[in-house]
Amino acid sequence: MKDDIKLSLELQRFMDYHSIPNLSELLKIDDEKLLEMDLFGWRLMREVLVLREF
Repeated sequence: MKDDIKLSLELQRFMDYHSIPNLSELLKIDDEKLLEMDLFGWRLMREVLVLREF
């Protein structure tokens, strides 16, 4: 089901920048760690939190 989810361009760029291969790997990263990473902010945090609900 997660394969059908459409990611924002901003989140896709963040994943590419940090070589995160897929959504499953992204969702394994703790919130605190994500917020410390370059190019990640509250707007992306909101998107990740919504994705975790699926």
